Amino acid sequence: MTSYTIQIWNQSQAARSYVLFVQQPELASAGSPQGYTNAWATFPSVTNGGFDRITFDETIYAYWSEPPANGRTQSGGVAPVNTQTHDTVAFSGGSPTGFTSVTSPGSAPPGTFAIVTGSDFTPSNGYVLGVARMAASPIPVPTMTFLALPNTISTIRPIHTYYVAVGDYAPGEVMDAGLVAGAAEIDFTGRAQTTATVIQQPDGTFSVTYG
Repeated sequence: MTSYTIQIWNQSQAARSYVLFVQQPELASAGSPQGYTNAWATFPSVTNGGFDRITFDETIYAYWSEPPANGRTQSGGVAPVNTQTHDTVAFSGGSPTGFTSVTSPGSAPPGTFAIVTGSDFTPSNGYVLGVARMAASPIPVPTMTFLALPNTISTIRPIHTYYVAVGDYAPGEVMDAGLVAGAAEIDFTGRAQTTATVIQQPDGTFSVTYG
């Protein structure tokens, strides 16, 4: 699997904290729960003239967690999934709580994976489902989450487009989706290059080069 690198170079004339997040995937689910963007990787207090980077691949995980507190995820779990084999993951809200099986190849539509829930919990339990990816932590970090609903099949089509914005977040923390407007967009689709350099200029704008 191809590895990619995103590096951030601060030339804004002041120390900045940056956050890397992923474009929300396409979510199809009965009840149409709202999808939330989560901070994926964070780069705190990058000095003027300083730089930081992350290297990653496109491995995807199905994600679940206990109810978040103060916008941050709590205990939970992940299961690796493959959209090329249309994997289907079963979630149990009973005891023990978590993913009980992964069917591969599964029955999800092409290019997606699915999370299937049963009748052993209610929305008031506050369980959260979503997508996670590896970042700096050895534990996958959620990049998009939504409220789990019982007796539901949720299909998720990941989108491999990335954004860098100024912001002080913890990995996995729910973000303000409005940050996309001023963020740098990184998209490796159709490119031979696997490294993107994001530079914040003195006027606060971003430039992106590939190499």
